[in-house]
Amino acid sequence: MFRNSELWGGLAWLAFGVATALAGWRLGIGRTAEPGSGYAIFWLGLVASALSLGVIGAALRRGGPSLASLWAGTRWPKIVLVMSMLLLFGIFFERIGFIPCALALLLVLMRLVDPVRWTLALPVALGATLGVWVVLGEWLKIKLPSGLLSPLLG
Repeated sequence: MFRNSELWGGLAWLAFGVATALAGWRLGIGRTAEPGSGYAIFWLGLVASALSLGVIGAALRRGGPSLASLWAGTRWPKIVLVMSMLLLFGIFFERIGFIPCALALLLVLMRLVDPVRWTLALPVALGATLGVWVVLGEWLKIKLPSGLLSPLLG
């Protein structure tokens, strides 16, 4: 029973739901006609708690996979590579800029994690990076760091 991953997952979500509901309660839930600032947070916490109780009940009745079986066959070198690339992205994001960092991240992920050919990786990485830059920077007016490309991008 204590090796049941479904049970542990349900317990974790129950703790999250209860903590969320309590945070909403502390903010003040008000009334339905005049909701307080914690109204939505409180009810979302209750819904998360109720759903987690369903998961816990099912795990106690039917069981579930063990925690160890969830990690069987994990490709640890690739996980370490992805985590390292995300860390480097966060470190150099402002200095180097969004476009070079995002382009490098996507190319490494597409070529080393689950390899695709260059003829697919390059256009997808370029299109995704420039698409995000246009949507966030131009349309939504969210300032992304230009970094090394600031002389070109203004």
